[in-house]
Amino acid sequence: MKMANAKGEEIYYNPVEKNGKLVWVVKGIGSTVVIGRDRQKRKSRTFTQEHQAQAYIDRHGFRAV
Repeated sequence: MKMANAKGEEIYYNPVEKNGKLVWVVKGIGSTVVIGRDRQKRKSRTFTQEHQAQAYIDRHGFRAV
């Protein structure tokens, strides 16, 4: 699912099966960086629980496009 925030940053948010388990991936599009643990700037971030991924998306103001 493609999402964007008010600053014009865009991400992809998708569930993925990894090692037999379902994980949620937030991946930046273009120059968008995703804030990882300890505030490092990354191109993507993987969450093991959906509610954690949703909290990240809500905290940064992303909405479905």
